[in-house]
Amino acid sequence: MNPSTASSPSLLAADAGATVRRLSRCVGDGELDSPAEMYRVLGALRRLADDLTHLLPALQGRLEEGLLSGRVAGHGGEAVAATWDSVGDVGRALARAGTVALLMTKELENSQVALRDLATP
Repeated sequence: MNPSTASSPSLLAADAGATVRRLSRCVGDGELDSPAEMYRVLGALRRLADDLTHLLPALQGRLEEGLLSGRVAGHGGEAVAATWDSVGDVGRALARAGTVALLMTKELENSQVALRDLATP
């Protein structure tokens, strides 16, 4: 596999999703039992949520840029209007997701603070 395809955005996103699913299985299977490990997991998830708040607007910008440049296009007048509407819908969904990610970041930070005393040896 060529190095540029190994780190393509779609593969990176798929890897991130697979990692989150593995983490979910670990937590569900009871592998997260020490307060110190919980603290570290919450910290990492807080950083992930923060990173998403930066990624989502960039993704929206790329969608709009693709539409304006013609790389993302529909065929015919109605299809072009539908494409614009669709990109707008994606933009609104990404904005909502960004807001949720900000709220998650704050709640994860609160949870991490609550665990700090338990995690201290």
